[in-house]
Amino acid sequence: MKTVADLHMHTNHSDGTLNPTELARLAKAQGVDAVALTDHDTVTGIEELVEETNRLGLEAIPGVELSAKFFPGTLHILGYGFDTKGPIREKLVEFQKAREERNPKILERLKELGMPMTLEEVRDISNAHGQIGRPHIAEALAAKGYVKSYEEAFNSYLTKGASAYVPKANWSAQECIELIHESGGVAVVAHPVQMKLQGLELRKKVSELAEIGLDGLEVVHPDHNSEVQELFNGLAGEFGLLTTGGSDFHGDHKPGIQLGQGRPPYVFLEKLRERIKQNRKK
Repeated sequence: MKTVADLHMHTNHSDGTLNPTELARLAKAQGVDAVALTDHDTVTGIEELVEETNRLGLEAIPGVELSAKFFPGTLHILGYGFDTKGPIREKLVEFQKAREERNPKILERLKELGMPMTLEEVRDISNAHGQIGRPHIAEALAAKGYVKSYEEAFNSYLTKGASAYVPKANWSAQECIELIHESGGVAVVAHPVQMKLQGLELRKKVSELAEIGLDGLEVVHPDHNSEVQELFNGLAGEFGLLTTGGSDFHGDHKPGIQLGQGRPPYVFLEKLRERIKQNRKK
C-alpha cells in the first residue's frame, strides 16, 4: 500500500545539491512512494528523475516552482502534471535568460562589500548544474571564508532587503498560474505561510488567487506547524482548493530538512491527478 508522496523537492538543476538520480534513490531509501521534482524555474531534471524512479518502482509527477511578484513576503507557485515539452519549457528558457542579469549585479555588490568572486568561481565551488542562484553564491561565500556559514551568507547579505540582495525577474501570480494551465498542469501555492499574511488579509489573498485559477495550497511543509496546517486546510476547504505537501528538500543547502519529512499522505497525489484530469476536460 502506498502511503507517502513528497511533492516538493529540488536538485542541482536549481538550488539543490543532489542530482535527479541521487534524489530518486534517496526517496526509495526514505520510504517515499511518489515524488515530484519542483526545481526553481526549470524542468531540465525531470526526465532523468523519471527514468530512475521507473527503474526503482516509484511514481513521479512533473513539477516546477515559479516565483511570483509579491509583498510583504514571498509567493511561490508550484506546477504539477504539465507537459514538460509544452509552452512552459520555452517560457522558462526565456525567463532564465532574463534572470541571468541578476547574478553579476549581486557579485558586484559583494565586491563593493569587500568579497570579490567571479561567476566561474561560484559555479566551480557549488558544482551547480543549471542556473546559478543565491544558494550557490552563499555556498561560495562560505567556502572562500568571507562568512562562517551558508546561513550567515544568506542572512547577512543575500536575503530580501540585505546589502547584496537584488530583486529577481518575476511574473505575476496570474501569469504563473496561466502558464501552468496552458501546459496542462495544476497550480498550487508553495509554503503559503511565507506570504506573511494573517487574518482577513490572508483570506482575501487566497480568495483572489482562487478566483484567477489557483488549484491548491501546500499544507504539509517544514515551515508549517500543526496550527498552520489546520489554518490552510480550512482555507482550502472554504475556497474549493486541493491540499498538497512536501519536504522542500534541498540536500546540503538545507541540512535540517529530510526527504519525505512530514510524511505527506499519498492521497494528496491521488487528488492532484483527479484535478489534472478535470482541468484538461475544460
